[in-house]
This record gives sequence, structure tokens and C-alpha cells, in this order.
Amino acid sequence: MVDEEMGDDYAKLAGLTAEEDLKETTIESMKKRLPWLIVLLFLGMAVSSVVGIFETVVAVLPIVMCFQSLILDMAGNVGTQSLAVTIRVLMDENLTTTQKMGLVVKEMRVGFSNGLFLGILAFLFIGLYVFLFKHNPLGQAFLIFGCVGMALLVAMVISSMVGTLIPMFFHKIKVDPAVASGPLITTVNDLVAVITYYGLAWLLLINVMQMI
Repeated sequence: MVDEEMGDDYAKLAGLTAEEDLKETTIESMKKRLPWLIVLLFLGMAVSSVVGIFETVVAVLPIVMCFQSLILDMAGNVGTQSLAVTIRVLMDENLTTTQKMGLVVKEMRVGFSNGLFLGILAFLFIGLYVFLFKHNPLGQAFLIFGCVGMALLVAMVISSMVGTLIPMFFHKIKVDPAVASGPLITTVNDLVAVITYYGLAWLLLINVMQMI
């Protein structure tokens, strides 16, 4: 019984409506996966559209494209971690609103602390990499990766909040919070990370520092 419950939860976290079986047909598997994939397709289009809005940033500072996946991946990872923690906590039906809000604050605090640490690492090591191997001026290299580090910090804090609030919302409307699947959280956080990253690059590097 426990194994069946765990299997069902893993299936939902993968964006499936039920646990798959080796004997089921291709059509049956498609029916379980396709609804989520359609939703994620349109969310992915939204992410791509946002990147297009910031094409001026990419045209002026093409090096920022190299580290887009870093921001997106870390935001998605943090959101998925918060999702897993929240689903586990929500198994307790006696949680008060204060305790739930406390979990949101705690996850954001963890996201901030991890983001600060990883942002500093990104600032130091990637900045040195760009200076030594890409031959950018030292000041310019660290300005760019100061922006990368700051975007990483902000994206991780927001992703922690999103990864906690979405399953709470599903739980509130009486939908199994495991339905707030990893793919959904990751795609939403991709959108957050893209806006954060390119927004900061546009604001700080182009408008404030005039790196044109």
C-alpha cells in the first residue's frame, strides 16, 4: 500500500496523471502525459517570448547568453526542492495558516542564503574565467558577473517562494499538491529567471553602467 502511494506521488511529480505500467499502450501513455505537455508548451512559448523582448541586451552583450542556462537551471532546482519539502509538510492536515506562512518564509530564507553563497561563487569563478579565457577587461568581467550573481540570488529567492506557494494553492483548492509537478514548477521558474536575469542586465549593465 505504501509502495503504491509512493509510486502515485512520483508519477504526479513527473507530470503524469497516474503511474505508468510497462504493459499499457502508447495511446494510454500519451493520454497521461499530453495534457501537461500542452500546458508546458504554451508556458515555454511565454518564456521564449520574454527572451525575445530582451533581444537588445543580447545584441549589445552577447556574452550574457552563455550563462542563461545557469540561472534557469538553478532556479528550477531550487523550486523543485521547495516543492518536495512543501508536499511533505502538507501531509499534516493540522497545519495552521501561521505555520504555512512560516514555511514560506523559511524556504525563502534558505533560498536567499543558498543564493548568496552561490552568487558569490559565480561572481568570483566565472568572472575570473571570462577575464582569463575570454580576455575581457577585468572590470567589465566582474561587472557582468556581479549581475549574474545578483540575478542568481534574486531568482533563487523567488523560485523558493513559487515552489512553496504553488503546492499550497493546489492544497487550498482541494487538489492533490503533488499535481503541482516538477515540470510545471521548473517552467514557471524559467519565466521568473529569464525576467530577473535579462531585466537586471538591461537595467544595471546597459542603463546604469552604460556597457554599450
